[in-house]
Amino acid sequence: MAEEEGIDDNLQNQGDEHNPFENKKVDENIVPLSGLYENWFLDYASYVILERAVPALFDGLKPVQRRILHSMKEMEDGRYNKVANIIGNTMKYHPHGDASIGDALVQLGQKELLIDCQGNWGNTLTGDGAAAPRYIEARLSKFALHVAFNPKTTNWLASYDGRNKEPEQLPMKFPLLLAQGAEGIAVGMACNFCHTTLLNLSINP
Repeated sequence: MAEEEGIDDNLQNQGDEHNPFENKKVDENIVPLSGLYENWFLDYASYVILERAVPALFDGLKPVQRRILHSMKEMEDGRYNKVANIIGNTMKYHPHGDASIGDALVQLGQKELLIDCQGNWGNTLTGDGAAAPRYIEARLSKFALHVAFNPKTTNWLASYDGRNKEPEQLPMKFPLLLAQGAEGIAVGMACNFCHTTLLNLSINP
């Protein structure tokens, strides 16, 4: 009994001791865990919407498409380039891997508007896929060279690693978004623009 009373006395004395955190002020800069998840998710959603899935209204291009065209303009010498080489050069600007660049490049080529293709690029009507990047070739079309580029009216940004410059928007002199359409799935939203023909664009400017 005496031992139990001694233990109870010790516990009571410990409870009576001053709590060092009792009068400590709460730091308003500390964000609870739930708040971190909320903020991080909003940042991630905004990034996916603006940087991956939805085209810009100014030039009708998603970032990966804009980087592909800019990379092809760098390599432009009038001759065809292997798609594998275009993908490798575009990776200086697009940090999301070669597969995403290759798929976006094939989709642009299949629209037969901005890219002049050579080789087996697949068929959207039959569902046939394009040949491997090492077999097919591409270059910018004369139409793209005429309407999509003007370094004097282009705002430039640093690339993801700061080693290169990439265009914020291309100075498109043509309603590209209406002509080639766009599809994309983001976080909390999606886009699907149906394309129209050049004839309709010329009749209804």
